[in-house]
Amino acid sequence: MTPPTALRTVLLAVAAAALAASANSQSSTPPQAAGGWNMQPPQSQAMDPRAAHGLWKSTFGAVKVEEEGPSRVHGVWTYDKQGQQVIGYFAGALDGNVLRLTWREPAQPVAGAPLLEGEGWLVFDPAGARFTGRWWTNARDRQGDWSGWRGGQAAPAGVPQQYWAPPPPDGGGQGGATYGAAPTYPPPPLPTGGH
Repeated sequence: MTPPTALRTVLLAVAAAALAASANSQSSTPPQAAGGWNMQPPQSQAMDPRAAHGLWKSTFGAVKVEEEGPSRVHGVWTYDKQGQQVIGYFAGALDGNVLRLTWREPAQPVAGAPLLEGEGWLVFDPAGARFTGRWWTNARDRQGDWSGWRGGQAAPAGVPQQYWAPPPPDGGGQGGATYGAAPTYPPPPLPTGGH
């Protein structure tokens, strides 16, 4: 093998081992997501669905999660962009501590404004203290991480302080940051089934 091929093989093996360890972990700490739109969430753990409900702070601003029906939740997130409040909407099925969701931003279409739609997943700490996950657009041209924590807690390790609050007004594209740059802010998921 050539050195670049050998290095790539080693990195892929390490990444696969880390993913397997995360998926099999009994820890209540959700794994930090890395990878693209095709990355699957870890295996779900038992969790009282009410642990996901309520108000959160997140890398995309304030988030509210509510029960929509048996094993279903929906919610909104909001942040300021150039002095205007942006509200996104998401909904999906909750399987233990894993939420598979669809989203849209803005929550209600606005004439002349771009509408982003996509999918994603969130993994909640079974105690209901934090979540982490991935989002992507339906076109697969934008993607990112999404982390959240309860209001009285510090942001999770690895979330820079400047991202604890809604992004600055000059952030660029939807979600408060230019897509493709790191870190990115996730756009809201679009509901399925007539939402």
